[in-house]
Order: sequence, then C-alpha cells, then structure tokens
Amino acid sequence: MEMQTFRDNVTNDEDVLTMPEDVPYAEPVPDWEKAKPLWGIAWEVHWIGLGVAFGLLAVIFLVALIQAKKKARFGRKPYVLAINALLLTLALSRAIYLLLDPYGSKQNGVKLKKWLAGLLYNIAFPCLTSAFCLILYVFLGVAKLQLVSKRLQNARLFVAIISFHFTLIIIAELCVILAPEVADIILIFCHLFFIIWGFALCVSFIYGGLKLICSINKVSKRLKTQRQTSSSKVAKITLVTSFLGLATSILHTYSLLYVYRFYRADQEPPDPWMWWVFHTCSRLLEITMACNISYCIMQPSGNSASKRFSTVQEMTSNSEDLV
Repeated sequence: MEMQTFRDNVTNDEDVLTMPEDVPYAEPVPDWEKAKPLWGIAWEVHWIGLGVAFGLLAVIFLVALIQAKKKARFGRKPYVLAINALLLTLALSRAIYLLLDPYGSKQNGVKLKKWLAGLLYNIAFPCLTSAFCLILYVFLGVAKLQLVSKRLQNARLFVAIISFHFTLIIIAELCVILAPEVADIILIFCHLFFIIWGFALCVSFIYGGLKLICSINKVSKRLKTQRQTSSSKVAKITLVTSFLGLATSILHTYSLLYVYRFYRADQEPPDPWMWWVFHTCSRLLEITMACNISYCIMQPSGNSASKRFSTVQEMTSNSEDLV
C-alpha cells in the first residue's frame, strides 16, 4: 500500500514537471497532418531552403564581425560590432529553428522545448529592429541630422528601448511556460510592439534619408558631379531597407487579423496556405533587410563619411543663405 502511494506521488511529480511541455504552441500553427500533404515540396523549400540561407548568412555575419574588429567601418566601432552581433544572432537563431524543429512541426523527429522553440523564433524580431535602430542612430550621427529633440535622439533612449524589447520577449516565453492562459495576450503585445516600433523606425529613416539624398543631389548639381560616395550609397540602400521594414510591419498586421485571427475566441488553426505565404514572405524580408543592413554598416570608415556628409550640409546651408 505504501509502495503504491509512493509510485502515485512520483507519477504526480513527473506530471507536474512535464506539464509545461503540454501547453499549446504559443505561435499559432496549422494542422500539420493536413498541411504537409497539401504543401508538398513547398514545405521542404521553406524550411530547408530558408534554413540553409540563414545558415550561410550566419557564416557571413560572423566573418563580418571578425573583420569589424580590425578595420574601420561606417560609424563608431562599438555600434558596428553591436549591429553585426545582432545580425549574427538573428541568422543563427533562424537557422537552428528552421533546420532542427521548424515551427514545432517535429519535421526531423526533434522536439524542442516549448520555451526554447519560442525563444529561438521570437528573439529574431528584436535583433532585426535593434540592428535597424542602431544603424539609424549611426546614420543620423554621421549625417548630423536632427529629426527630433536631443532628448529623444540619444543613445541611452535607443538602448533602453532595445533592452525593453529583448526583456519583453523573455517575459513572453516565461509566460508561455508559467502562465499559458495569458500567452496569447503577451504574444499579441509582442507583435504590436514589433509592428509599432518597426514602423516608427522606418518612417524616421525614410524622412531622414530623403532629406539627405535631396541635399546630396542639390550639391551634385551645383558642383556638376555625379560621383557616388559610400555615404550616399548607405542613404539609398537603407532607404530601400526602410520600405522593406514598412512591408514587414504591414505583413505582421495582416497576420494578426487574417492569418492568426487573434480577435476570434475559437482555437481554429490558421489556413495552411495563408500561413505558408505569410511565413515565407516574412523570412525573405528578414533575409533581405539583414543583408542590406550588413552591407551598409560594412562600408568604409565613418570618419571619411562624416566629412563628406558635413561638406554636403555646409554647402547646402550656404546655398540656402545665398538664396
């Protein structure tokens, strides 16, 4: 009798310990048994193709991080190292997530812990926005552009927002384990923060980038030269990245309303093809944005770039004074 009671207690303890693994996957996923046959080769193209692509990017970003320690790049070295480290984390987490256990599908017979799978998936979002935030700060500093008051446009505020975003993701994953009943609410909040913060960064960069490009074009016409500096390349490429970021924000807004349909009370899984298209487009946008950011930050020394930007600003100001 005592032995049976002991076994029951052990069984109950094991149930408590394994309970977190029984909670539903926080990120809504389709019915895998129905979705995989429906997708066919498209599923392999997604998780294998994109997983390998992120793996290759991780190698490239690692090399860029090592080179950044030796050579002067666009902006101050601490920011260059931080941006490359963020991009490396993004690519590596995406590669591991897609190639081991893509979206909790147990594709390769591997079952990641819920908290680990969620962390690998969601950590990429603050990595992307943080890298974009830092390159925006570097860009504004090199170009000597003041978009808002100095209290808002300073490194401490940017670091605080970046830290908050990463902390939010960690708290969200803890809630998935410890309080699964509020996981959906936390997940929605994470998505909304990513959308709003990303949208604000993109709009700021589009405004500053267009302003700088117009100034460069005015000076080029005045000097009758078409020579394109690395600084103007950074402005134009990052401007393209900003529009890609806007597309990402719009895509995630669409996913909340039409793919995941968080406003609905039922637990109906998302439509397989809508889910596949959303995640494929999202991963492609992440790859493109990461490549553009890496290209911009690995441009020649920020000192020479800063001088060019200063020259443009001074000549533009002189032109306006003469008029």
